[in-house]
Amino acid sequence: MAEFRQALGEQHTLTDGTSLERYRWCTIPIERNIAGVLRPASVEEIVQVLQIANAHQLRLYPISTGNNWGYGSAQPVQHDNIILDLSRMNRILEVNTDLAYAVVEPGVTQRTLYEHLQEHRIPLSLNPTGAGPNCSILGNTLERGFGIGPNGDHFLAQCGMEVVLATGEILRTGFGHYAGAKATYVYKWGVGPYLDGLFTQSNYGIVTKMGVWLMPIPEHFEACYLICNSEEQLGPLIDGMRQLLFTGVFQGPINLMHRNRLLLMRQRYPWEEMSGRTPLQESVAARLAIQKNIGTWNGVGAICGSKTQVRAAKQRIRQMFRGKVDRVSFLSDTKLQLLQRYPNIFGLLLKMNIPDMLKMLQASYGVLKGIPTEVALSLAYWRNRRTPLPASEVNPARDKCGLMWFSPVIPMTSEHVFAFRRIIEPIFTKYGFESCITFTAVNQRCLDCTLPILYDRDAASEVQKAQECHLELLRTCKQHGYIPYRLGLQSMEQETTRDDVFWSVVQKIKLALDPKGILAPGRYAG
Repeated sequence: MAEFRQALGEQHTLTDGTSLERYRWCTIPIERNIAGVLRPASVEEIVQVLQIANAHQLRLYPISTGNNWGYGSAQPVQHDNIILDLSRMNRILEVNTDLAYAVVEPGVTQRTLYEHLQEHRIPLSLNPTGAGPNCSILGNTLERGFGIGPNGDHFLAQCGMEVVLATGEILRTGFGHYAGAKATYVYKWGVGPYLDGLFTQSNYGIVTKMGVWLMPIPEHFEACYLICNSEEQLGPLIDGMRQLLFTGVFQGPINLMHRNRLLLMRQRYPWEEMSGRTPLQESVAARLAIQKNIGTWNGVGAICGSKTQVRAAKQRIRQMFRGKVDRVSFLSDTKLQLLQRYPNIFGLLLKMNIPDMLKMLQASYGVLKGIPTEVALSLAYWRNRRTPLPASEVNPARDKCGLMWFSPVIPMTSEHVFAFRRIIEPIFTKYGFESCITFTAVNQRCLDCTLPILYDRDAASEVQKAQECHLELLRTCKQHGYIPYRLGLQSMEQETTRDDVFWSVVQKIKLALDPKGILAPGRYAG
């Protein structure tokens, strides 16, 4: 480590147990041996680190901010890696207002970019995920993550990368490798083979710079909320959503959340009422949902444009769902301000707990408008019995929460959705966990289902059940053709070492770009 200290300085070369502890925090019951942590601040320092690592055959595991909760957090796939923490590389290198894009480094978080746009009064918005304000924009994009609303598919909204290869060479994708190229961040494909995708969900290089497309602030914006109070309405709701997405009525992905998902975002598990038993009884869940005005299925999406366009979109949505859902409502800035100003009056008129409802409305509305929020992170604490720490920021890994994500992709038809539910719901019941479904329409043709397995990290029996539940979900859904769009640490070796031409080609590319295998071994490739 002496050579790393010479390159980066003592304070950015970490080896003591106290400094390494936060990198071991994880919501998955996995703990890897970490050989050390390096915190470079520039591409030049990364190149130096790679030279040393190659000379001594040391394995490096790059992270952006390490907040990959539910998939492995900051931990490496294999033991005895050195974490390469890129969070000090946190510059916003460019914001182009006319062409609506930004160029960011790995340490730029959703909060950082949002506050920059606000501080400089730049009329652009980002598309945040539910992972919270401290999630890296670049890191989430490299995992092909998504949000709801405009530019919801984050890889589609990426344009142009700078990548340091394991050899120390610097690759610029698209038009970026041409001196003076003017369209690097506005045209994705460049000329010749398209390489950007190789550096997502892989271990082929260290991405140090990325262009991300933003959205101009529209003339008018409203959020649409759809509520169904019976399971029978789910099929017509899905078919209607698909038609509205195909015709461009909704701007970007739509979220469709089951009652259980919203319940666990608004409270912790009612241990006392359930006398310590799990999972949550249907009668208790139904009563809590009525108290909190939560439907059986709850949809939310964005409509924006000119006032005329939004008015026409609202009319089309009402026509589509008339007689199919129990409630269609729209929220604008003006309506939200009225609810905030007169909560008691609206509570009497609507027979609702407006202050309680406002917490969720403000969060969901804010996310659709590009405001990062911690509201979705509360689900990780569902079965956490520990007293909350007096911390200013939510961190499920630090707080010993039990969370594993399983995120398969499903064709957007009611037939596929019902078939998928018939597979997964008995598995959750078998292992004593609640099925907390969110379907996200990431495009007009498919839904990603984000399924959290939420368990008590302090109960050994629950930890074992959670692991077995995840394994059975993955195995059974694969057998029926529903494959996850990303993997957690616990699944990578099993999935990527199969006898499969695809994974064989992945490994050949790895050997070509990283012949000594020093970058993130085991992360989607050997």
